[in-house]
Amino acid sequence: MLQEYQQELESLKGRIAALEEKIATLLGTAYPDEEAVDFTDIQLGINELPEQSAPAEPEMTQTEVPFEAEPEPAPAEPEPAPEISAPEVSVLEPEPEPAAEPQPAPAPAPAPAPVSAEPDPTAQLPWRKDKPGMAVKNIRSGISLLDRALFIGTLFKEDFALYDQTIANLNAMSSLDEAVDYIRENFPSWNLKSDVVYHFMMSIRKKLG
Repeated sequence: MLQEYQQELESLKGRIAALEEKIATLLGTAYPDEEAVDFTDIQLGINELPEQSAPAEPEMTQTEVPFEAEPEPAPAEPEPAPEISAPEVSVLEPEPEPAAEPQPAPAPAPAPAPVSAEPDPTAQLPWRKDKPGMAVKNIRSGISLLDRALFIGTLFKEDFALYDQTIANLNAMSSLDEAVDYIRENFPSWNLKSDVVYHFMMSIRKKLG
């Protein structure tokens, strides 16, 4: 096969050399110049034509006719306007409104019962107290490849899309308490005391504190 390719290449080189010689021959051929036509001897005698004067229009004479102005009629005297008598309007006096009966004072609203705050079950867990390490702006940058494989395989049951969406949602949060509530609501089966959850929460704390 290699020999056939080399033979075809040599054949192409020969064709290219022949084409280059033909192009050089065509470029070296000179063409005779055509004689230019001199148009300077051709002149138009437009200015030598005699000027034709327009025929004079006959003058129109107007016959004066005496005009007599008609006398203007005398203005008519205005007729007196009829007197209009205003109708009598009877004024009705408003009736006195009855005095409003005193209403009893409303009973005071009962004071709301004090709401007993439930203690946070995660307050004493180690990932709440330990130092997370160097802060990051994105949770993804604080998770190593080994930890990511561990989180996807154990916490997210090999569901990479769920892991990716969860990290995106946690990145949009502004506090650790908000992230803990989100995890407790969406992943109630997680053991918050396990080592895997500890490493996951410590990765989150690098951004949320």
